Amino acid sequence: MRRFLAFLGIFFVVLTIGYLQPVFFPVEKKQQEADTGGLQASLTALPYEEIPTSGYATYIGEKTIDFVTDYGEPIEKQKTGMGYELWIYGEKDSEYLEVNVKDEKITMLKAFNSSKKTAPFSIGMTLSEVSELMTIYSDFAFTYKEENYNIELMEEDMNYRPLIAFDNKTFAILFFNQGNGQLAAVTYLDKETLLTLMPYQLMEGEAVPILMTEKTNGFDAIKSHQVIRMINLLKLKENLPAYHVNTENQKNAQKLFETLAKNTKSILSTERAEIWQFSKEQATASEIFTLTNDEYQKLLKIGQLDKKKATGIFTEPIYDPSFTVLAWFSDSLYHSRFAHRENENIGVAFSKASMLVLLQETEKEISQTEESE
Repeated sequence: MRRFLAFLGIFFVVLTIGYLQPVFFPVEKKQQEADTGGLQASLTALPYEEIPTSGYATYIGEKTIDFVTDYGEPIEKQKTGMGYELWIYGEKDSEYLEVNVKDEKITMLKAFNSSKKTAPFSIGMTLSEVSELMTIYSDFAFTYKEENYNIELMEEDMNYRPLIAFDNKTFAILFFNQGNGQLAAVTYLDKETLLTLMPYQLMEGEAVPILMTEKTNGFDAIKSHQVIRMINLLKLKENLPAYHVNTENQKNAQKLFETLAKNTKSILSTERAEIWQFSKEQATASEIFTLTNDEYQKLLKIGQLDKKKATGIFTEPIYDPSFTVLAWFSDSLYHSRFAHRENENIGVAFSKASMLVLLQETEKEISQTEESE
């Protein structure tokens, strides 16, 4: 009996301690999974996958001889002063193709044509159609020349210029136009070119510098013409009217370009001037300098073009003009400047690695605007 009573006594003591311990000695609460692991896991991007190399992607990094054997000589070869040569194929917009050649190897290929060589992609398809074929990734980590690089795509990047990796260690950027959401071009490129153009956030590593290999003076009429053709090609894909080109607009663009160089202090604040200088020193795509709308309007006023309705863009440094235009049409901020349905003139001044685009209403549109006022 005594043993039974002793057992009951010990049992009740243990039971009491068990119930009262959380009251007097509360356990420190662990952070909820939603605040740590669970949420972090949901936001952590999956390691990207490489798709099988096919079509135009097979030529990237290879000698030009194979491409010439398959497609013949280009209709035009342009020196760029950037260490590569630009080959152009296709007189018609529907056949248009650009090939960047460096040291007799293909470093980048920009396909605007509806060709089986762009498969599994096709010009005109939507992002949702691409998403049915493959996963769109936001993070890409790889090595180049024994250096680690980590690229992050923002939401707009994934929607309008997603990055695709091939199993031959090359990449493709799919450019979708903001206006219609359709695939306008597929740009195939190697690691070095991707790190030189760098249209995304670079989280680790440094962008490859944009260096002029040939010193040029004055304005480059060939590049100006190339930019105008590219802009009109992309506008027509959205059923927008092409820009008119005339000598006056070209002269106005060149005049503005020179005005900016002579009146920098009147157009830029001290802070903005320092940013521009830093951009010149860095000479990388990660530090591109572009005039704001207010700064461009000041430039128009000083250049005495404020009486006409005008807009435009000034930016530098530029490694590949066509790539820059593709980036503009895939960017909501810049696309709006080209989305007008009115008839307009265009002028482009290109010098070294700097470009100024001037968009003006046609004389007929201007006279109608002045009469309505």
